[in-house]
Amino acid sequence: MGPGNGRRVLVIGWDGADWRVIRPLLERGRMPVLRRLMQSGVHGNIATLSPALSPMLWTSIATGKRPYKHGVLGFTEPSLDGSSVRPVSNRSRTARAIWNMLHLAGRSSIVTGWWPSHPAEPIRGVMVSNHFQRAPTTSDPQRWPIAPGSVHPDRLADPLSEFRFHPLELTGDHLLPFLPRLEEIDQANDQRVMSLAKIVSEITSVHGVATALMQTEPWDFMSVYYDGIDHFSHAFMRYHPPRQEWIDERDFDLYRDVVEAGYRYHDMMLGALLALAGEETTVVLLSDHGFHPDHLRWRDVPVEPAGPAVEHRDLGIFVMRGPGVRAGGEVHGVSVLDIAPTVLAAMGLPVGDDMDGKP
Repeated sequence: MGPGNGRRVLVIGWDGADWRVIRPLLERGRMPVLRRLMQSGVHGNIATLSPALSPMLWTSIATGKRPYKHGVLGFTEPSLDGSSVRPVSNRSRTARAIWNMLHLAGRSSIVTGWWPSHPAEPIRGVMVSNHFQRAPTTSDPQRWPIAPGSVHPDRLADPLSEFRFHPLELTGDHLLPFLPRLEEIDQANDQRVMSLAKIVSEITSVHGVATALMQTEPWDFMSVYYDGIDHFSHAFMRYHPPRQEWIDERDFDLYRDVVEAGYRYHDMMLGALLALAGEETTVVLLSDHGFHPDHLRWRDVPVEPAGPAVEHRDLGIFVMRGPGVRAGGEVHGVSVLDIAPTVLAAMGLPVGDDMDGKP
């Protein structure tokens, strides 16, 4: 560990997670790890920013600053010469993130999958960018090169590549918890199974590399970002019970279990992270926004850039446990801007006066 109070902090991001989906699962005993985490700390809603665009929000989470201060305003940005539009990247950010601040303070970080975090930054510790796990569904699983610049330090790129999981490596047994009636689906004409496989494989890759690094590399701060719940929700929330009158009954029967299974899979992965982190580590679990799971879900999503963001809800989830955090309480008034200041305070470091959030 680096200098300071010796406390470690683990931040886990579940993009798009929503209490309106989670609470019924908790009541039925379907997310036992999350239940225990909530009982050992505090939980509540977290307020997002508008518009609820994930790269912008996760950058505010990492910096404690509003978008006009950190420079990431959406999914894309103009190129430097103004002749084209390109995806946002790490280089779009104009403010220091938590891991940059910790680098200057002599602390080690492991950052896995944060959006956006490509290309990986030369921080004190390890960064695995959000391009590391991406797999073209048409590529050969045995010939799947790592995106250049997706791992720092370079020496870890080859060994970490072994933890990636390609969509074509998934078997029916892997998918049955999500699709109990998988054998009834005509996969030649229904691409939803491959879409599901891609989501599952990518979050499995992120989880594999994160748990490996937790055991092999020193860290004071660790972040693990999973985009699976958001992707499950955009693709399959329309089939989540109860059935909407405009959803085909057969499609409902085939795909009704995907969202619940996705949340339960995240609960399993949460258990592994908590076991490796230990009881003395401060843990923050959050989402950047929620997702409408009820009668407010959209029937016709706008077909335009960032159109699916209309499905996002303005309240996400927040759970925190650790030394000095009361057990079993609820918190109110938490914002995505408060995460970076809270992490710094938990690690005994000063909070910047230019931050818009508070510990």
